[in-house]
Amino acid sequence: MDRGAKGFSLPRMRLVFLSLFGAPLVFAWLAGAAGCNEDPELEPRPGFPGDSCTKTDDCAVPLRCIENVCVAPGGGSGGGGDGGVEPDGFGPGPGPSADAGPWSQCDECLEGACGAAEAACGADCHNIEACIETLCANLSATGSPDEPACLQYCQGRFPAGKDQHLAVVNCAQDVMCSPPCTFYPQDYELCRTFMNNGDCTGYMKACDADTRCSTYRDCVKFCGTIADCTACDDTADATEGRKKLEAYEQCVAGECLTESWIP
Repeated sequence: MDRGAKGFSLPRMRLVFLSLFGAPLVFAWLAGAAGCNEDPELEPRPGFPGDSCTKTDDCAVPLRCIENVCVAPGGGSGGGGDGGVEPDGFGPGPGPSADAGPWSQCDECLEGACGAAEAACGADCHNIEACIETLCANLSATGSPDEPACLQYCQGRFPAGKDQHLAVVNCAQDVMCSPPCTFYPQDYELCRTFMNNGDCTGYMKACDADTRCSTYRDCVKFCGTIADCTACDDTADATEGRKKLEAYEQCVAGECLTESWIP
């Protein structure tokens, strides 16, 4: 999903906000603030490859529940390796760059400097980033005063990943990787493109092919308040659409989370 069409990433507004106040200070405040999300309604995260399950709905799209384990169609990381449709029509697999190594010198630098924080960033950590990318993007783009509340909302949905996520964010802000990294969002957009052509191809196409996902994506792309954004999944179909979009963003976060927070 490119930034101007089907997908989007958090724009520079988020990093301007951080640069004005300092990343550790801002995120310490976000970590401790109760604000608009005192009692968030928590929900179980979808299962990733190898996670236990009891039914297909327990697994992140496009994974399936087979013998009580979440697995990809065809046994791979997201389906058939040629990026085509599985024989049973379930969905596309990873694209041609799925088995490629580090996608840039920036990626190699960040992995070396923030590798421990990235390794400690588990499923709930990635879920926070997916929630931010899914729900908070337009609030960031418009400089909405609800943006901090949106970040808190995402932390509140997956509290077990909060400290892990903050560790990656603060490392990305502090590490001296510029150069080879360039100013946000250039390396982040390159990373998303790399993942769209690789491991995340199946997730991206699964969302594109489902009107529930595209309808939800259009809603959050233009929502102006935290109330409007969270109301985008106020129906059963919209909730299913959100799950598919977040599954795509979870996949992207697996490689691009650190790049999304570099200055």
